[in-house]
Amino acid sequence: MGILNSMFAKKKSPQQGGGNIPNGQTVPSSSSPNLNPNSQPTPAVQRYTELEAEISKSHQSLANPTVNQSPLNGFKKFGQRLLWGGILIGIPVGIVYVANLPYPVIRQPVAKTAPLLLLPSNMAMDANFKQGQASIEEARQLIESPTSPADLDRGSLKVKEGKAALDAIPVWYVAEWTDYARGYYSWGYDWRFTPAGLQASRIKAGQLEAKVFQEQNAQIEFTNAETEMINAKTLFQQAATPIDKKAAIQNWQLAIDRLGKIPSQTMAGRRAQQLVITATRDLKELGGLTAGNEKIVAILNSAEEFAKQSAESGRNPPHSSERWEQIAKMWQDGIQRLESVPNSDLQGYSEAQKRLATYRTSLAEVQVRLKNEQKSVQALESANQKLTYLWSTLPKNGKDLNRNQAIANFMAVNNELEKIQSGTTVYLQAQKIKLDVQNQLKLLQQAQ
Repeated sequence: MGILNSMFAKKKSPQQGGGNIPNGQTVPSSSSPNLNPNSQPTPAVQRYTELEAEISKSHQSLANPTVNQSPLNGFKKFGQRLLWGGILIGIPVGIVYVANLPYPVIRQPVAKTAPLLLLPSNMAMDANFKQGQASIEEARQLIESPTSPADLDRGSLKVKEGKAALDAIPVWYVAEWTDYARGYYSWGYDWRFTPAGLQASRIKAGQLEAKVFQEQNAQIEFTNAETEMINAKTLFQQAATPIDKKAAIQNWQLAIDRLGKIPSQTMAGRRAQQLVITATRDLKELGGLTAGNEKIVAILNSAEEFAKQSAESGRNPPHSSERWEQIAKMWQDGIQRLESVPNSDLQGYSEAQKRLATYRTSLAEVQVRLKNEQKSVQALESANQKLTYLWSTLPKNGKDLNRNQAIANFMAVNNELEKIQSGTTVYLQAQKIKLDVQNQLKLLQQAQ
């Protein structure tokens, strides 16, 4: 390398005293006007440059011998390292996996000799236990103190979640928990699982399931009874006849009785008790006495029956005095029953007073008819007696007749007939007699 450099230096440097350069070429002077800056290098210079590049590459290859190695060798070494790492990690993991399989035959010997190997599955069991307890507690608060049906639905869902978590803990695990738990408490893990706690949680879950079932049944019964009551109330308001109203009130009362039978310890039962109070008040206000005191209702119904019989018997007058007396007696019986309603029952007493006004008016009309009948019968009897006496006292010979006296007697008979009222049983008979008497009066008056 030094020889080449010295040779190159000689070629580049001019000889002293204006000597010639190698190869017999004359180096032009720097002051020569024919100097070409773009002249090409000589073949010797090019050869030197190529040799120098090859020598530099050889030095670099000697300094970095791994540069030219194949990439496959690096991947091969990485794969070998990865394989050995997987083997070193996989063997312990496989041992732990096999030890934690849910088979008592495998777990029991491990639990007695190396319980820490069972730590992953035991932690999973404990996590299920914690989740089950948390779900059961949330369900207990929602189910035992519900404020709406949505709370019961949420509580039922939480009970199912809690039971699923508790059921994930096998029975053999509970039986062998003493062996598993020996080596864990000193490691600082917050273990919550105990066989007694698991049993208590399962019992509580069963109780909550039963309570949810009762609450759901009570809610269904409450909904049905409330619907029946609303329908009965609507039918009562739309009823056009007393029979329809009575049927609607009976259905209304049956719905109230059905609400009262819902267990009071349920949420629906507590709502039903409040609804019973409100519905009973509305029934008394809208339904009247039909939904009130049964004794008062019986009295009013009895009085109403007397009134119906009286009205039926008084149809199509005229009637005899005896018939009017019977009708008046029935009205009086109805009035006596209405008067027996005590004023302590405000609603019953008010209804009785309203009916009393109607019954007494009807009784007064019957009494007037009875009095008219009696007076008319008496007047007819008196007129007949006078007329009979008059005919018996008239002389056979018309010349001996005292016309003025006869006219006065016939006028007296006519006056008695005038007392007979229309609408009585003797009115038509009296009109016929009256017509005869008036004809006789005309004849006597014309003969004067």
